[in-house]
Amino acid sequence: MRRCLAVSGELLTTLGVVVLGFLAYMYWGTAMRASTAQHAFARELATEWSASDQLAAVTSPAGLPLGKPFALLRIPQLGDSWQFAVVQGAGLAQLALAPGHVPGTAMPGQVGNFVVAGHRVTAGNPFWRLPSLHPGTVVVVVTINASYIYRVTGPPRWVLADDLAAIAPVPYHRGRPARLRMITLITCDSPWTGTSRVVVTGVLVRALPRQQGS
Repeated sequence: MRRCLAVSGELLTTLGVVVLGFLAYMYWGTAMRASTAQHAFARELATEWSASDQLAAVTSPAGLPLGKPFALLRIPQLGDSWQFAVVQGAGLAQLALAPGHVPGTAMPGQVGNFVVAGHRVTAGNPFWRLPSLHPGTVVVVVTINASYIYRVTGPPRWVLADDLAAIAPVPYHRGRPARLRMITLITCDSPWTGTSRVVVTGVLVRALPRQQGS
């Protein structure tokens, strides 16, 4: 009996170490990898944006390969240093490194709904504080073409994970033709389970030259 208890104790200790190690990797390990990627994305954008012959680079999502950075996302309410590069695509590979543009939705500044998904936890926790955004919050999307200033139009909404109404050209109104230039930010809730989604939607209020809005 004493030996069985000792073996059980060792197994539980080992299991605990493994679980803690996994959680540490998910929180800090993925954050370090995403941070490295974000710095690389920022350098890539700075290089591309300095070349005037790239001005049409982000007018069509069809020309963007998955994982390609094309914009910077800023939410001043979350701090002066809060900034993430946005990549094309919202699959696991893309969201592991950055918030991702959902294919099939509008591009920044276009009529329709520019939809960006991001992790609530892991990968640097980009959308951890998304539920704290309130009506009137400013969201800035900087591309090679311009700085687009959006303003949140309502409180966060919680929807089921398979509810795709929020990514329609007119959020929550499928089939209605788009007339406004919208943005929708989406993340998981609860943070670790993803059984539902937190959704924040805004409307474009101003577009500035990139240098002026940077």
